[in-house]
Amino acid sequence: MRIACLGGGPAGLYFAIAMKLRDPMHDIVVVERNRPYDTFGWGVVLSDETLTNLAAADPASAAAIRQSFVYWDDIAVFYRGTLTRSSGHGFCGIGRKRLLNILQERAQTLDVKLVFETEIDGLSAYHDRDLIVAADGVNSKVRGGLAHIFKPDIDVRACKYIWLGTRAKFDDAFTFIFEETPQGWIWAHAYQFDADTATFIVECSETTWRRFGFDQMSADATVATCERVFARHLGGHRLMSNTRHLRGSAWLNFNRVLCETWSHDNIVLMGDAAATAHFSVGSGTKLALESAIALAEYLNTEPTLQSAFRRYQDERRTEVLRLQSAARNSTEWFEAIERYLHLDSVQFSYSLLTRSQRIGHENLRARDKAWLERAEMWFEEQATGEKPNRSRPPMFTPFRLRDLNLKNRVVVSPMAQYRAVDGTPTDWHLVHYAERGKGGAGLV
Repeated sequence: MRIACLGGGPAGLYFAIAMKLRDPMHDIVVVERNRPYDTFGWGVVLSDETLTNLAAADPASAAAIRQSFVYWDDIAVFYRGTLTRSSGHGFCGIGRKRLLNILQERAQTLDVKLVFETEIDGLSAYHDRDLIVAADGVNSKVRGGLAHIFKPDIDVRACKYIWLGTRAKFDDAFTFIFEETPQGWIWAHAYQFDADTATFIVECSETTWRRFGFDQMSADATVATCERVFARHLGGHRLMSNTRHLRGSAWLNFNRVLCETWSHDNIVLMGDAAATAHFSVGSGTKLALESAIALAEYLNTEPTLQSAFRRYQDERRTEVLRLQSAARNSTEWFEAIERYLHLDSVQFSYSLLTRSQRIGHENLRARDKAWLERAEMWFEEQATGEKPNRSRPPMFTPFRLRDLNLKNRVVVSPMAQYRAVDGTPTDWHLVHYAERGKGGAGLV
């Protein structure tokens, strides 16, 4: 099969590798707009599940990737002068440039042709290819040129953010930093991705962004301002930008992309061209790589391109929707951050950790039992005014509202047995209400 992969990011390169491993006779070209071994990102985060999938697809590149990882287990939250740290979260990061280097070198050893510094302005140059894979990113020109076919739903989110890097050390935790300024709240997502460098994403509301004057600042002034805001967390280190190639501001609004259709004739979308996941859940590269593996597998096992495309879209779309749902919850938490800024540091951190709804109360207990038990005891002391001897789940904490005292916070529906007579409550309702008023709802 003669294949053109338009876009030389991780997804495009890994797809080419996976296809070559299945059939070395495939004639594959990967077309990239940037220079060889060039990249404008910082670090990416992958999960153990993704590493397992990569190892199954190509042990050689997976081993090289694993050797380049930086691992950390904690999440640290700096908020209102307090550091809250929880453990058991298990992250691993790698520099985007290092990841591309590994995949580029692996592709070349498998005789994949890499073409750099070539803009993807249309499909006419690839009309003789049996398969065209559009992995040209969130602003995909292929998708844009066939928007009436792919029907992308693009949701532009509210917050402003900028990708920066730093030599400051964040090697022991994925770190969230929230700073209150005269212009408003501004926060950073920071994590190490190699021995010397960390990603440092700065984010804020558009109102705060305009109050700072970021919309009028040069790139240098923007970086200098962010350095001043987060100076006490940078330890004298500078912030760095590698987006000087961009026209206009390096500040972005996240675009959530989901296409109704992922393929047309012999063209198929992959990676951010088909669907995106917000950076606050750290799964965009994971999603792209796993889609590349799946597409290569279905093209190898299904009898036709169209049946492979259908299976690819049906199965990967389910995973995309699951991840986008969690990412939407996380995104909206940051967009509505004013709702949480009055909270104590314990409650604020708990809300932050559970924001995507992929992590619940008992999952936190499995990750860091000691941290959660301290949080439960704090909650009960706030609710009762008394220091408890041991922790218990918040649902069993007494609840007081003026003169009403309930033993716990469990409210049980009477199994839809309410039945009025001509719209009028009966003795059944009144007795049930009186019993509940005596001592709380209890457990069933």
